[in-house]
Amino acid sequence: ELRADCVVSVGGGSTIGLGKAIALRTDLPQIVIPTTYAGSEATPIIGQTESGLKTTQKTLKVLPEVIIYDVDLTLSLPPRMSVTSGINAIAHAVEALYSKEANPIIDLLAQEGIKGIASALPTIVRGQSESEESVLLEARSNALYGAWACGTCLGAVGMSLHHKLCHTLGGTFNLPHAETHTVILPHAIAYNTPYAVSAMAKVASSLLSGVSNASASAAQGLYDLAKDLGAPYSLKELGMKEEDLEKAAEIAVKNPYPNPAPLEKERILKLLTDAWAGNRPE
Repeated sequence: ELRADCVVSVGGGSTIGLGKAIALRTDLPQIVIPTTYAGSEATPIIGQTESGLKTTQKTLKVLPEVIIYDVDLTLSLPPRMSVTSGINAIAHAVEALYSKEANPIIDLLAQEGIKGIASALPTIVRGQSESEESVLLEARSNALYGAWACGTCLGAVGMSLHHKLCHTLGGTFNLPHAETHTVILPHAIAYNTPYAVSAMAKVASSLLSGVSNASASAAQGLYDLAKDLGAPYSLKELGMKEEDLEKAAEIAVKNPYPNPAPLEKERILKLLTDAWAGNRPE
């Protein structure tokens, strides 16, 4: 109707997702200018929620043709939102490392992405007043690079338990997207660690490369990073009701994504209970 030549999306994951939805229905090319670290701009994936259930679709129709990264547009992103957005992106890289489609190239890119974001976030949070402008700009640039790397990983391989849980909590219980990823990721990592030892060692090593005092445990390292930087670390904080955890576990085991560890409802309920309470993963 408007005879538009293209779709231009300036913003975070929700804005980019809306642009993708328009492109899916119109075949219009996309120009995307990300202002957060979600990484959605680098993926051929679109998520849509209908009747309280979130589903995802992978199609090149929604892969943006042009991405423009301008670090100046990220300088006003609040520190807390920077952390949750960054850990949302790290989740893409973590699951890429233990995906059934994992490969050496994506492994390297995933580790680069984790290291880039993990090293940048402390400076972004604490450096608003303490760091020189050039140091803050470098940290913001590294975070954008990490977001691109992590998003590229998500687009190249499949998703697992972590994303299934977040899609359930967001689609059915309306929890906020990036914050939910931030709370769930350490617990999903702990759940899968016995079945993905090599992948988790790479996650822990990447965190240590970026944050010198990070825990040797991938799950605890990410939990500590989020908590220390002022991000939410419990589902209770996000408004999740304890009585809804059982329903969430039931949904999570239906139509499951491939996952290293077997999906058992009782174990997933314990995972969600720990995440609800904000317990540090074991």
